[in-house]
Amino acid sequence: MIMVHFRKLFTIFLYAFSSISFAQQIMIVGSKTAYQYDVGQKITPAPTGYMAFYIDHVGRHGSRYISKPKYEDIAYQILLMAEKQDQLTDLGKDLFKQIRRITELNKHHYGELTDLGRKDIALISQRMQKNNPTVFKGKRIDVVSSRSPRAKETAEIFVESFKSKYPDIQVTQQPEDQQILLRFFDYSPAYDEYKHSKAVKNAVKSVEMASKTEQISEGVVKKIFTHDFIEKLDNGIEVVDKSSVKTRDFVISIYQLYQELQAFSPQVLKDNSLDFNPYFSSDENAWLNTVVSAKNYLEIGPAFDANGIQIKIAAPLLWDMLNTADIAIANDNIDANLRFAHAETVSPLATLLEIEGAATTADSIFDYYSVWQADKIIPMGANIQWIFYKSKQANQPILVKVLLNEREVHLPIKSADYPYYRWSDMKQFYIDKLNKLGLGNIPLQATKD
Repeated sequence: MIMVHFRKLFTIFLYAFSSISFAQQIMIVGSKTAYQYDVGQKITPAPTGYMAFYIDHVGRHGSRYISKPKYEDIAYQILLMAEKQDQLTDLGKDLFKQIRRITELNKHHYGELTDLGRKDIALISQRMQKNNPTVFKGKRIDVVSSRSPRAKETAEIFVESFKSKYPDIQVTQQPEDQQILLRFFDYSPAYDEYKHSKAVKNAVKSVEMASKTEQISEGVVKKIFTHDFIEKLDNGIEVVDKSSVKTRDFVISIYQLYQELQAFSPQVLKDNSLDFNPYFSSDENAWLNTVVSAKNYLEIGPAFDANGIQIKIAAPLLWDMLNTADIAIANDNIDANLRFAHAETVSPLATLLEIEGAATTADSIFDYYSVWQADKIIPMGANIQWIFYKSKQANQPILVKVLLNEREVHLPIKSADYPYYRWSDMKQFYIDKLNKLGLGNIPLQATKD
């Protein structure tokens, strides 16, 4: 029953991107998803007499090379062992060739932005300017990125398009010691304790070790290895610098690499003959996506409590957005505040804001995909934009439109002009929520274990 439900959801999601090649479609899953923008999507005009004048923004870095060689190493060592024992199928031999090519592509680039990631970020920046021409008056843009090189490069790429169009614009790069706003997940002992708690570990393990995961893993390895080698893998195989690798571990490793291929353009995949589609049916893909994304849901999503510590840690960032917006409105001397960070930054903020699709908890970890989907919330290049509007007429309220990945979204706030909300209502809603949660306008203590 669960599998049928996931299959329906996954099939619907694929059809939503029917203009993309099938090889790309089937890979659009999880937080590794390459950024997607629907050029035909509706942009609701502002109410009569209103124009945009300021943007508050938080974004994730663009598509990147795999951050660590862990999954490459597991896949390579197991496949090498099977090759030496002449126990690879034809598909297995081709997979081994692909793993070697992937390793070569990633060499010396771990964690860096790919060309596709750079292109996506540049396009997001260009659309921000094109869709909001009245915002960018050449006054000032404040920019801050996390200390991560890929986040910094993302900020530089994003701002570059502004510099070319507005050569006199002032760009301020905030100092490293203010990174608590964007890497709050590194500065909270309480969150660290939660992340490594038995509750989280057991929930992840329950999905990874589910009978469906075992069943699918067996189906995948039959395409790759002979029967004799599968028996060895079922019992566990020792590899260098790793604990014993079993069938499930191997399959999850190659599936992680499968998702990582999203970081490359279709041309790069074609030029390097990279195609993992033969190894994963749509059913296998859908289920394995729920397995590898469960950790995201638990660690940086609504998990067991949409107001839990994994979400509360984003409070300083939300306060910063509220405060910088008020300052921008009062002083009228800044065009935008742009912040660049990570999925671990964007997801908790989206849940704290109660953006639709980002703040619902599931009754069971096995049902989370029906209420929370990483590919829609935190794909590569994910972004949250607050776009502020003012009326040409005096004494009219300031309005705000909120975008998640450049799509208009609902907030749990009444509005007579959706997707436009009164700033006074929106600000008060979040101030009341933060105060109710005991999260006053004071940043969390900046201490690390």
